[in-house]
Amino acid sequence: MVESTTINIKTLSQSYAGLFLTHGELLQRKNVRSKQRLLQIIKLDLDKLTHALLEVKERRAGPILTRFFAGHKTLLPAIAGRLEQNVIDHLGFEIHEPLDLVLHGLDHWLTKTRRTFQASLAIQDFLRFPASTAFQQRVGGYTEIMRLRVQVNGQTLMLELFDIHRPVDEFFVSVRPKPLIHRNFDCLVTSAGIKDKDMGQVESLFQGDEIWHYAFRVRGGAEVMQLHEELQALAVSDPTYRLPYAAPVHNAGDGSLHTKIIHQAADLELEFIALSPN
Repeated sequence: MVESTTINIKTLSQSYAGLFLTHGELLQRKNVRSKQRLLQIIKLDLDKLTHALLEVKERRAGPILTRFFAGHKTLLPAIAGRLEQNVIDHLGFEIHEPLDLVLHGLDHWLTKTRRTFQASLAIQDFLRFPASTAFQQRVGGYTEIMRLRVQVNGQTLMLELFDIHRPVDEFFVSVRPKPLIHRNFDCLVTSAGIKDKDMGQVESLFQGDEIWHYAFRVRGGAEVMQLHEELQALAVSDPTYRLPYAAPVHNAGDGSLHTKIIHQAADLELEFIALSPN
């Protein structure tokens, strides 16, 4: 029987004072000033981390692209043909804790996730850098990104965490009127892996996260530029789609180049990224 990933509230309560002592300035910037709010954001971030890792591990690019571009099947071969592999390169999303606090809690998260996945997990490495100017203009605040690479049974998976320096109050008031309940992931982890029908659970979890996205690696910068033009044409012909950036975005923090497209009806965003702009 896989153990539940329910967070140890007693342990967190005991360390509450210590967390505010060591990370008080960062938490105040997020307007996290109470024990209850701190526990809420930790629980939500743990949910997102575990579900995101499961998505990257189990889901393939093909079904996501087919669903996203439904009604535009002629585009699919050209897009799929530019991908390096039929996998998710990473899943990106906003975290509500400061990144320093996320790093503080990674050991706890790994312990719980090992039990859920019944697998060997280890942090391979991480990279922190400021988000691009275009992204910061999009969300209206300074943002730091952390690319977290996790080894699961020897397979390297990547998550992309966005720490947007803004208060979290609006999110909890407008999107989460009910108390957060930490999920039990046992029903999602089966010998058959994760199925597309489970995607609704993921979308529900990331509800209110305006920047969460699936990212797919393409072969190079030229492919990103060509894709951007084709996706722009799609957005002009079909208002269901929108591009958040007028031009592909170069991120000086890691040298990557990417373009993004949003399916507004599905509230879903895809990113196509080349690690080198050349």
